[in-house]
Amino acid sequence: MKPIRQILANQKGAYLLMSAIVLGVMVGFAALGVEIGRWYSIQAEISKSIDGAAFAGAKNVSNPKFSTDADLEAFVLEVAHANFPPGLLDTDAPVFVANKDADGKVTVNGNVHSLNHMTTIFDTGTTMTDLGAAGSAKLRKAEVALVLDVSGSMAGAAIDDLKTGADTFVNNFQSFQKDHKFALIAYATGVQIPVPLSQDFVFDMTNEIGNLNATGGTNTEDALGQAVNLPWEPGQLSLPANERTRQVVILFSDGNPSGFRANFKYNGADLDAVALLTGSPPNNVYGRLGKADEQVNYFTNDADKPGDGKSSGSACGGTTTKWNIFDDPTYGVSAYGNPMNSYSDPYCGVQESPDLVDYTVWLTRQMAIDHAAELKAFGIDVYTIGLGSVDQTFLETLATDVDHAFFANDPSELEGIFQTIANQLKLILVS
Repeated sequence: MKPIRQILANQKGAYLLMSAIVLGVMVGFAALGVEIGRWYSIQAEISKSIDGAAFAGAKNVSNPKFSTDADLEAFVLEVAHANFPPGLLDTDAPVFVANKDADGKVTVNGNVHSLNHMTTIFDTGTTMTDLGAAGSAKLRKAEVALVLDVSGSMAGAAIDDLKTGADTFVNNFQSFQKDHKFALIAYATGVQIPVPLSQDFVFDMTNEIGNLNATGGTNTEDALGQAVNLPWEPGQLSLPANERTRQVVILFSDGNPSGFRANFKYNGADLDAVALLTGSPPNNVYGRLGKADEQVNYFTNDADKPGDGKSSGSACGGTTTKWNIFDDPTYGVSAYGNPMNSYSDPYCGVQESPDLVDYTVWLTRQMAIDHAAELKAFGIDVYTIGLGSVDQTFLETLATDVDHAFFANDPSELEGIFQTIANQLKLILVS
């Protein structure tokens, strides 16, 4: 056997030496690469555990189960440790620290050591690598209005399934009652607000939802108009998106709009009332005006006979109802156009069908669309839920966008849709 010196002295020996050196370097880099890759994996996992713990803490800031900050912080640490147990990816025991500040922001810091193996083969002295991360989350406040169609077509199983769906939705926010505000608007011929926009809402909301019954017309426009006038927290569009109060309207309907609210005159008396269409498709204007603040109640005749509304000395030669809206610059006959603009004050002899009917169909929709646009201009998200043979294009126009419009063929699907919307909101409310 040749001595080592002799082997290395020739060309083959030199190649052998170089190969050994290169191989050693390559193995070293490979080992280091494996170790670094594991460090990145550990960093990602501890970051995920911290984010999850902060998120869980923010969701439970107002949970009465955690009566003190210390209780909440202990819960947050428990979540963090559950998501990153000792020994994960060959680490030691992680150390987490949680804190909730006066504004409700939950911050979590975490630290763990990677127990290195590959790099120690080459005696680099790196037996442990310190890895850590930090994360925070804060619960955004929310203001939510449920606007529910309780018209006569909802009678039977439909109203029961609507109650179940709406009740399920509300109870998703049981632990958020101190942070959020909810309102309930029920609409048929008239519009009522049995629960104003308020905190500690679950009992009142579920109680009033249980009392809903189905009767009357479908006054969608005034329901949305009253949603506009709720006492929403102002100035949200001027704030950064993740600091705004989340403001949401959820409109449910099983039919197309059939009524609108306006000022009328009958027998010389001024009335704040609702004019209604009848028939499907609409073919008449109902002869009686509805009371605007009751689900269904009426107090006049001759709503389908426009004129000057005078009790005596009428230019129309008989009892009529004055539709003041005819002269409105936005919704009047001049804005609507033919054939209604062929009539002039005092509008005696307006043909009920198709002229007055077609005008009223346009009016009920246009007013609803404009109220929805007002909500959206304030930064309020509008969800719509349609049941059965509703006009999907109309409800999609009311909604923030098509992704905010949901449709059910059967009332039994409503609970699932309400739950889907609740899940979306809960994800957005923690940032």
